[in-house]
Order: sequence, then structure tokens, then C-alpha cells
Amino acid sequence: MTTAEERPAHVGTDSPAGTPDTGRRLQSLDAVRGLAIVIMLAAGNPFMREHLPVQLTHPEWHGLRFADLFFPLFLFVVGVAMTLSKRTGNLRLVLRRAGLLLLLGVALSSFKHGGFYPTGVLQHIAGAYVIAWVVLRAPSRLQPAVAAGIFAAVWAAFLVMGGDDPWARTGTAAHAIDGFLFGRFSTEGTLQTVLSSITVIGGAFIGRDVRKILNREELARRVSAHAVWLIALALLLALVVPINKRLWSPSFTLLTLGTSCLWFALFIWLIDVRKHHRWATPLQELGANPIVIYVGFISLRALVSDLGHLAPVLAPLGSKSAGALLYSLAWVAVGWVVARWMFRRDLFVKI
Repeated sequence: MTTAEERPAHVGTDSPAGTPDTGRRLQSLDAVRGLAIVIMLAAGNPFMREHLPVQLTHPEWHGLRFADLFFPLFLFVVGVAMTLSKRTGNLRLVLRRAGLLLLLGVALSSFKHGGFYPTGVLQHIAGAYVIAWVVLRAPSRLQPAVAAGIFAAVWAAFLVMGGDDPWARTGTAAHAIDGFLFGRFSTEGTLQTVLSSITVIGGAFIGRDVRKILNREELARRVSAHAVWLIALALLLALVVPINKRLWSPSFTLLTLGTSCLWFALFIWLIDVRKHHRWATPLQELGANPIVIYVGFISLRALVSDLGHLAPVLAPLGSKSAGALLYSLAWVAVGWVVARWMFRRDLFVKI
């Protein structure tokens, strides 16, 4: 635990440094992290899951839904914060953070699945974080080329190892590699982790703009411009590579990097430029201890998942989807109460 004066780097995502133009934290970054946690909690609601609004669920295979945008957004914030934190330059701290995330993730996944399970969200974060850190140790002028090389290499692996349909439900490069390493395919597997490091690296490149561009209105415009070309390129790429979160396909990688830039630009404009702070306070509180909230609620979900049939069926105005949404909002509200309690007591858990 740390005191308010220390304001530590948070688990898996270093806290932003004081902004050059105001001497204060970039509040929009904390709020964006909180937004990612809100949607991840809402989509993870364990009650009446079969009736959740479709946009809070993930597609069976190809396609994109609203809920798909927010784990990439969290990884993007990891990248932005890496650039803003001096602690990222310390190899010992980087390896310690990644190792603890990995161990915590394996423990959480194994608890959730009732047996040893090596892959999961926290392991995914740890792997993408380490790969991005290695790339960011290269000379600055070479980093975009290295990132592009990783992107192209994984794409090539899918094409070479995937047979007639490199993006099918079975038989892809991701299935083959995960089957060899773990004995089963995982949506948080090896190639997905490698490709999602591009999301973290992209966030780090945006983080450099945060440091350089003192005028926050200009920064919002710059980040918005990146969002536009990334989304446009992703939609062109989607003509030949399906958008697929479960494989973290190249088109999904670029599209969600673009949407993450868009969310960040919007929050910079609303919070840091227009000074609309009050509505963002709950998001900032959730974003202050994201891993604690995530781990706590995934653990709680594992404990209550077999009790879902005991929860009353809600159907306001005859809509079970509305009832499932109410459960999701209640799930988020409980998370926020915990986050607010910690925030008000200056409790910031870090690894």
C-alpha cells in the first residue's frame, strides 16, 4: 500500500506522470482506464448472462461488438502509461511486475476453471507488456519498423500455418501453437498476446505525444488524427482479413488501436480541455486500482457462477435483456463502491 503523496504506478499500468502544462496528472488517462474496467465488469456479469444485450457479449467467431473494444483499450492505456513512467526504465521492476501478473493470472484462471489453466487475461497483459517493453528499448527511429515486423510476422504465421482458411474456427496457427504449448486453444493465447503487444506499443507512441504536446486541445486533435487513419486502414484490411477478437486478427488489432485512440482523444477533450471533471470521478476511482477490482470480481464471479439460477429473473417492461442489463449495472456499482472506498482511503495496490 502507498500514501496519497506517493501516488504509485498502478498494477500493470504505470500511472501517468504529472502533465507538463499543469503539473497535475493527466486525468483523462485514469478515466479511460476506468471506462475499460466498467465495460469489462458489465460484460462479465454472471446473472442472466444468456439475456445480456448483444453488444455486451462477444461474437461466436468473426465480427465486432461494443464489448470487444475495451480489453484493447486497457492494453492501450498500459502503453501510454509506460511512456510516462520513469519506473518503466528499470528492468528489475518490469520483470517483477510481469512475473507477479503472470503468477496472479495463472492462480486466477486455475481457480476460475477448477484446475491448472495457464492462459488468461492477466497473463495476456503480462506477455504483451514485456514484448512491448523489449521493442521500446530499441532506438526510437527503429521501433515502428520493429513493431511492423512483429505485425507482419504473426500475419504470415497465420497464412502459412492456417491451410485454406487461416482464420477458421479450427486449424489456425493459433490453435497449432497453443495446442503444442498448452494442450488446448485459448483466446488469450500466444499469437494473440504477441499481436496485442502492438496495441501496447501504439499506446506508448501516443504517450510520447502526451509528453511533447503541452496544449491539450492540440493533443486531442493529434490523437484523433491517428484514430482516423488507423480505423480507415483496419477497415480496408478487413476486406481480406476478418475482424476477430478471439484470434486477435491483424484487422482487429488495427481497428481497436484506432478506437482506443478515439476514446482517449474524446476524454482528453472532455476532461483536460473542457474541464468536465465531476462525471468522470467514478471512472477515475475505478481506474485507480484496476487489477484489484478485476481480480476480486472474477474471483467472486467464479464463486457465484453456479448460483446464477437462484438469482431472480428480472424483466422490466417484459424485457429480460433489460433485466440482465440491470444486473450488469449492479455488478459495476458494487465494483465502484469498492474502488471508491479504496480511493478515498488512499489505498493504491501496485506490483
